[in-house]
Amino acid sequence: MNKGHRGMLFLIFILFGILVSMQFRSIVRSDSDETISIRELAAELEYERAEKARLIEQLNNLEAEREQLLKNIGERLNNNEIDWLLRTRNSEFFKAGLTPVKGKGIVIVMEDAPEIGELRVEEYIIHDYDINEILDELKANGAQAISVNGERVVTTTKPVCAGPTIIVNNNRYPPPYVIQAIGDPDILYEAINSMPTVAFMRLTGIRIDVSKSEEIVIDRYHPYKSLNEMFKDMEVVKGEGF
Repeated sequence: MNKGHRGMLFLIFILFGILVSMQFRSIVRSDSDETISIRELAAELEYERAEKARLIEQLNNLEAEREQLLKNIGERLNNNEIDWLLRTRNSEFFKAGLTPVKGKGIVIVMEDAPEIGELRVEEYIIHDYDINEILDELKANGAQAISVNGERVVTTTKPVCAGPTIIVNNNRYPPPYVIQAIGDPDILYEAINSMPTVAFMRLTGIRIDVSKSEEIVIDRYHPYKSLNEMFKDMEVVKGEGF
């Protein structure tokens, strides 16, 4: 190989080395910028979480102050018309699910079948229509208040499937599903255990335990609770394509 060729190869290797070095620096810089961006997003998410918690706490305090003011008005004025208005308000709030309730009733615990047999896979898991049928049966038999996994059931509540979970009042819950209902324990117990839907689910191995309870506490419906769950389990991650 003559000196000209050697010189040419030497220049080519130098240029190749420069290009590799530039490419490496570009990748390192890109990763560094992306890391900074992820940190900024994580910090912003934490700030929003803290601000959300502060606002919800402030809202809870304002609601408590409002309730106390209304109570004080009724006690101080001792006015029949105001008392009637407050009683009417409390009654409407109860109907709308905006007040906590305590009383006798039943507790239903539902869980998917542990094993799959010869039927279709769908027959061994709990669906939204199964839960909605049970809720309808409870309402038809005089349940005064109902909750699903702690979520108060109101007129707009309709559980829907989301993969292996259900969404209730915009919040996602995996099994087991716990339904609480306040009402006559004997009537509700008999109504649920007599349902053909419940009988079929039990035949497939789906667990449905129904028990009576002397004291059940069902929280009120929180219109803003979904905001409290919105960022739950969220985190800033580095994914493909970013």
